[in-house]
Amino acid sequence: MNAYADYEFYQSTYLGGRAAVITEGFDGWAQKASAAIRQRTLGNIDEGNVPECVKYCCCELAELFFLAENSKAAKEGVISEKVGDLSVSYESAEAFRQSVPRKTRAVIRLWLSDTGLLSTGGRLC
Repeated sequence: MNAYADYEFYQSTYLGGRAAVITEGFDGWAQKASAAIRQRTLGNIDEGNVPECVKYCCCELAELFFLAENSKAAKEGVISEKVGDLSVSYESAEAFRQSVPRKTRAVIRLWLSDTGLLSTGGRLC
């Protein structure tokens, strides 16, 4: 199965001029994000005509999964950092990883809750 979003969409549309969180290996993260979306949408997405809202959801989830494995929060427990007058906040790396399923559900609800894709009816965004 293909990912719902590709690197071209991520770079040219989703980011909207922001710096990329995922600079390499996007396809793998998008595959994982797409699997999470498929699980929650119960097959309501037409794989041949993926709605833009699903592509945005895929990109945001890909970033979430990437950060969960590669960020300072995941490795060192750092959840915020300030350089001037140094201020660092910590959360355990395990607590950060455990928050990923909750955050995943929140991202999917954000992008897909009003589309009908999360129910048995299914309709495009």
